Amino acid sequence: MRLILFFSALAGASWCLETFVGNQVLRVKANSEEEINKLQLLETLEHLQLDFWLHPSNPALPVDIRVPFPSLQSVKVFLESHHIEYSILIEDLQVIVEEEKQEMVNNQQRERGTSNFNYGAYHPLETIYAALDDLAAEYPSLVSKQQIGESYEKRPMYILKFSTGGTNRPAIWLDAGIHSREWITQATALWTAKKIASEYGNNPSVTSLLNGMDIFLLVVTNPDGYAFTHTNNRMWRKTRSKNSGSLCIGVDPNRNWDAGFGGPGASTNPCSESYHGPSANSEVEVKNVVNFIKSHGKIKAFLTLHSYSQLLLFPFGYKCTNPADYNELNTVGKAAASALASLYGTTYKVGTICSTIYQASGGSIDWSYDYGIKYSYAFELRDTGRYGFLLPASQIIPTAEETWLGLLKIMEHVRDNQPMPLLICSFECSQESSDVDWHLPESIVNEEVGLSDNLSLLIMRGLLVFSVLLAAAFSHKLFVGDQVLRIRASNEEQIALLRELGELEDLQIDYWLSPAQPGLPVDMRVPFHSLQAVKVFLESNTIPYTITVDDVQELLDEEKDAMMVSRKFERSSNSFSFSSYHTIEEIYSWMDNLVAENPDLVSKIQIGQSYEKRPLYVLKFSTGGINRPAIWIDTGIHSREWITQATGVWTANKIATEYGKDASLTAILDTVDIFFEIVTNPDGFAYTHSTNRMWRKTRSINAGSSCRGVDPNRNWDAGFGGPGSSSNPCAETYHGPYPHSESEVKSIVDFVLSHGNVKALLSIHSYSQMLLFPYGYKAEPAPDHQELNDLAREAVAALAALHGTKYTYGSTIDTIYRADGTTIDWSYDNGIKYSYTFELRDTGRYGFLLPATQIIPTAEETWLALLKLMEHIRDNPY
Repeated sequence: MRLILFFSALAGASWCLETFVGNQVLRVKANSEEEINKLQLLETLEHLQLDFWLHPSNPALPVDIRVPFPSLQSVKVFLESHHIEYSILIEDLQVIVEEEKQEMVNNQQRERGTSNFNYGAYHPLETIYAALDDLAAEYPSLVSKQQIGESYEKRPMYILKFSTGGTNRPAIWLDAGIHSREWITQATALWTAKKIASEYGNNPSVTSLLNGMDIFLLVVTNPDGYAFTHTNNRMWRKTRSKNSGSLCIGVDPNRNWDAGFGGPGASTNPCSESYHGPSANSEVEVKNVVNFIKSHGKIKAFLTLHSYSQLLLFPFGYKCTNPADYNELNTVGKAAASALASLYGTTYKVGTICSTIYQASGGSIDWSYDYGIKYSYAFELRDTGRYGFLLPASQIIPTAEETWLGLLKIMEHVRDNQPMPLLICSFECSQESSDVDWHLPESIVNEEVGLSDNLSLLIMRGLLVFSVLLAAAFSHKLFVGDQVLRIRASNEEQIALLRELGELEDLQIDYWLSPAQPGLPVDMRVPFHSLQAVKVFLESNTIPYTITVDDVQELLDEEKDAMMVSRKFERSSNSFSFSSYHTIEEIYSWMDNLVAENPDLVSKIQIGQSYEKRPLYVLKFSTGGINRPAIWIDTGIHSREWITQATGVWTANKIATEYGKDASLTAILDTVDIFFEIVTNPDGFAYTHSTNRMWRKTRSINAGSSCRGVDPNRNWDAGFGGPGSSSNPCAETYHGPYPHSESEVKSIVDFVLSHGNVKALLSIHSYSQMLLFPYGYKAEPAPDHQELNDLAREAVAALAALHGTKYTYGSTIDTIYRADGTTIDWSYDNGIKYSYTFELRDTGRYGFLLPATQIIPTAEETWLALLKLMEHIRDNPY
């Protein structure tokens, strides 16, 4: 390693590339204002050549300093002599730089060999500009490239325009890379550009957004600086303009805007990393953006990507007063941060620049806000300091994916909060569903009609009242004011109390996660009318709880709106969106299309009828042969778990389209058949769309009771009727009058037994992020426990490899609770060794109401685990 570093230093010197051998990044924790002042003094000592990655501002925030090797001893002595705490974040910066460089070299070789652009790698400026050309060529009706000016060194400044037509429409501005060393921002922006282009026509939200607004994306805001980070100095931050009277080059382009220019948080020293420049907008890179924004005149949002620290900031930075729109900007910011966190759990802090980090004058979003662009936000992307500006390329895709969710949440708000046109409502309704189509009168279809705040409020209230009346008219159960509480019982006594609480039928509590044992979370949906009583009960028994969903109906309304947008798009484009939820009729129609498109591989079989006489369809994937070894997969046995049916649809399409392309899947299907039941409980699923979104059971009539339905995952002949199920027909876990009483269950039993060669049964549920295997009805380990456990560990590792989603695995009874009469216990007892239950995302933030934005990530990661299981089954015949 020393030889490699020595050689790297020599090679770097020969090519004028600055090296950082022996440089360390220190994380400093100041405990007082006096220590902050000492660090600010240290920052002024130019001979030490310190590079403050995070500046000293207040004792609550970390300070990160890159210290050149010659200055290490001096800096550490300074810190220790003043009793200022520090730790070493990066032991040798050059090691990370070399790893990054080698990864880029490897990627360039791969790209040359395959002619494919890798969005999971860092690229030089020329490669990015070529990718912009390719994107515009690939999507000519949506994407165009425009030059808005040149940099100081005469490099073109290109923006991508995403537009579906029209002139001077409302628009959103997005830029990245204003600080050139923040490579994750340019990479994220490039991924985002591809995402926008490819999602139009596939993602209802993106489609709706671009049908009404344009997006302008500047991927490389500081091209001279970015080129310099590749050729000379990886740590370069500023522009490359010359400063009169100084040997130091460049200006901080995010201190150069005409918003509190030259004030606190910017430097007058041309050698400083935060030098504000000789005058506002002196940097041509800044001036070009300013001119474009002003000449356009209808920019409604200004979004800029920086790194690092995981922050979402809004004005002001040049002054420490809140903006006029503080409440709205803060609310939208928190919603965006929550959406971002929903994918990988990455937490962002939200607030004004001045209150969240420090005072910073001359920043871009302060200028845009002062210019009248209300929705002005700056993202500080990953991480929080482990790698800083040298975030590994392996984190590009996860960073971009989660950032996209935050950006989309903001853009949706921008779209939905433009001046409101007058609306006319026309609607079509049927027994199973109702669509409401709001449209403009033809006479004003091309005009914007601005409404006062009071009039807008009156219209909104009117719409809400109408929505309630419409829902009531069609008997659609509402959940206005219902909350989901997360409870953590600390002992068995509290578990018993929670079970007693659930038996009080007048409270109508719906346990999303039932009380099982101390340490495991308990989630309950509490109707509005029972909230006070339940909370008093919990508090009086000192049982701690938090609110995970503040109003269930709000999530349902968002879900319904997304479905309506998707349905309109699908009708207009004659396509199917895998990132949306669908009704049973839509799923069954799609299945017919899949069979028609893949007749040599896919066929549709009816294995029976539901209680209400709906067909029970199974897709068979087979390359030929009779009664070959087979894998059974089912989804949606609990009807409200919509993410499972959506994942099932995506997975079925994946199997059909990947055969002959994916070597592993092809090898599986060449020897094994796959049977896939996507809607296992069709009556319940239809009911969740027409009447009660929270319905779990079948829809059979129970003799002697007004309560309908049976839990189809307590109805199997495996420990039937035991304590892990209920004898109460009104309970969500009612086991039914006898095993296989439900035709939905009996049809599967008959099919599997008659086939006689099913080797695996995989049942997909939600939520909790678990992979379970037998047993649930008894504590005795399954005879194949060790193999099932080892295979489960491999499957969850494969799943986590994509998005970092963590799953717990183990037997049902050991991992969650006792559950009698379940699918996989029956299948295992009937000789199907590889019997597993998936509990998909999430771990409780949304529960059964997982947003549609998470369908694709959930399906993609679940597929990796399914594939791992199926490979093992293929390779281990029995």
